[in-house]
Amino acid sequence: MPLTVLAVAGGGFQGESLAQTIRAVPQARVIVLDTVADNLGRTFADLYLVAPPIAQAERFAAFLDAVIRKERVDLVLPCSNIVLKLLASLRERVEAAGARLCVCDAALLDVLLDKQRCYEALLEAAIPAQQPMTLSARAALPLYGKLRDGWGGRDTMVVRTQEELAALDFERLNRTHCWVPYLDSFEEFSVDLAIGFRAEVSPLTLRKRVRVSGGFAVISDSVSDGRVEAIAAEVARWMGQQGGRGLFNLQILRLDDDTFYVSDINPRHGTSSCHAAAEGNNLVGFLAGEPAAASRTPVRTVRSLQQKSMPLPGSRRWKGVVFDLDDTLIDHKRWMMDKMRAAAPALSQLVSPEALLRETYAIVEEGHHDRLIDLLAERLALSAFHDRLLEAYRAGAPEKAWLFPEVIDVLTSLRATGYRLGLLTDNPPASQRAKLATLPELHGLFDAVVFTREQGAEKPHAGGFLAVAEALQLPPDTLLMVGDNVARDAIGAVNARFDACLLLCRPGGRHQVNNELLRQFYPQVEARVWTCADLRALTVVCGNPLDS
Repeated sequence: MPLTVLAVAGGGFQGESLAQTIRAVPQARVIVLDTVADNLGRTFADLYLVAPPIAQAERFAAFLDAVIRKERVDLVLPCSNIVLKLLASLRERVEAAGARLCVCDAALLDVLLDKQRCYEALLEAAIPAQQPMTLSARAALPLYGKLRDGWGGRDTMVVRTQEELAALDFERLNRTHCWVPYLDSFEEFSVDLAIGFRAEVSPLTLRKRVRVSGGFAVISDSVSDGRVEAIAAEVARWMGQQGGRGLFNLQILRLDDDTFYVSDINPRHGTSSCHAAAEGNNLVGFLAGEPAAASRTPVRTVRSLQQKSMPLPGSRRWKGVVFDLDDTLIDHKRWMMDKMRAAAPALSQLVSPEALLRETYAIVEEGHHDRLIDLLAERLALSAFHDRLLEAYRAGAPEKAWLFPEVIDVLTSLRATGYRLGLLTDNPPASQRAKLATLPELHGLFDAVVFTREQGAEKPHAGGFLAVAEALQLPPDTLLMVGDNVARDAIGAVNARFDACLLLCRPGGRHQVNNELLRQFYPQVEARVWTCADLRALTVVCGNPLDS
């Protein structure tokens, strides 16, 4: 079942990690809403939207309402503390627009976002937490002060000596900080969980932060500790009773004497909460009603800064973008498997559907797409029935081709920016038209569709490239080619005088370019080729096309 999730204030690292979790849910779509136009979110969102400033609450609310209705949003999740209270105040409006809001009730937020009130509430509920203290000249040292409305290690203070204590402004710091006894030695556990819309609690993921950098857990290990799990479960039950909803990250300390304290409750997902999804505990899926995994696998996750370099349009004169179809816009491996699945009943007297599909899958992953039937007949000892296999496969008609998740949003964004879009595809025109016929959502997005065989030769022959340029009424040197095959798409496009080519190296894709070899044998092509894992980079680099 398709799922559309709106990540609010998700343009930065926190949105990126949440997007990883969302994408692990089948058929999930990620919309990122942020108030900053040029942000990381453009590289990982299916659709990136720039909202009015949060301080302009009514304009922001109206924008949010319109997005939820237009994009048919299912879940709204916050990525930053800065939007929690505003979203909580908009619960009725969000739900009236058709989405579910994954944010705590306002009264509980007031408690959770104030360290001192949170500790006091936990103690009142008989949940272990440190007893807040009043900062004064007679306070027992050492002391540790956390911002009452802060998170992570931001603006924390340690007071070790009477001289340091005497120099402090007690009145101000009692207002701004929560003061507790300083702990010299402890073991810290991070717990990620979700609370659903009927206060049901997800499975818990416990991890230890092995290495922290800049406040982020960059290496985390799955761990198991019964006492920590029991405390986290009790915190979750307590929050659920108070109107807790959405994703949560807890920090729980274990001291050397086996004393435990809840040290932090974040009423949103943590930057490293995608660790839970890696275990098999998808918290966004839980909120969407997906069944919990029957078992989980302990993992070590490593978060790193990854550089994504892409050409600046600058002097480039891109006015149009031309797309390949198979393995660029649609998952051709799935199409082939679905065709064979549709053909299986007609072949059941020759081979069991299970054996047929297993062998088909192996051949598809080997990359022998154009020899599928020949190899099947050979490996299944059905050479005498080759024509029957071929006839059944050709007759197989899947209900729908599988578009990659970002395709519609990227194409729509490019058209809205003013680009002319073309489709240039190899393979028999009848089969390509059959795929397109199952995708009405693509209709109207292309200004030109060209089937290379109808131009006399498939890519990399220049005929198809020149034909699509003519159909778009644009010079070839103003066009960007987007495909997955270096020989057909990149070499063909550059030889046809296209300005550049984006090669997609999708995980699980059939073709993966070796840039060093491309540079060695086709240096003039390599200089005009860049690679990405999906189409989202196009919305980052494609500025407004130049006027004709």
